[in-house]
Amino acid sequence: MRNKILIGAGILLTVFIVFLIIICGASSGGNNTLPEEELKEVVMSVTCDVKDEESLTYDISILVDETQFNDEIQTKNYTKIKFNQSQNFNSLGVAFIAKTFDNSNITFELMKNDEILKSSQINFENSVEKDVNLSLEQAVEVSAEDEFYIAISQEGESSFVFDTMLFFLSEE
Repeated sequence: MRNKILIGAGILLTVFIVFLIIICGASSGGNNTLPEEELKEVVMSVTCDVKDEESLTYDISILVDETQFNDEIQTKNYTKIKFNQSQNFNSLGVAFIAKTFDNSNITFELMKNDEILKSSQINFENSVEKDVNLSLEQAVEVSAEDEFYIAISQEGESSFVFDTMLFFLSEE
């Protein structure tokens, strides 16, 4: 009797796992990221405001390449990451990785002009990489004239580095 219950539970678990795999694959909606060459046509670079320093500009190719935390990307106390877009697009958000070299709480807000689209507070530990997910449920239309950026705030003054940006775009 006990073996029959275990076999039944195993079959039920297997069916459930297969069901989850099918549902996850079906709900992904396809790939909403652009190849690097096409992304460069939409977002050419990012300009980063740094607390008490001059702004830095990074070419988008540095932030989407295969190398994590290039030497070209500086560790700074960033306050804003502005996307320099050249054309209109429908955004489903942005994701990237970041790390600090001390313990800190940093809030990242995806903004369109003065509207907060998504906010995420991340608790960083010394040198531990964290994912910053600012993906949206619904696509937001961003024109070439809009200010599309990530506002960054924190209680203390912690420098951090970011890289491996993913831009999620919708064809709508």
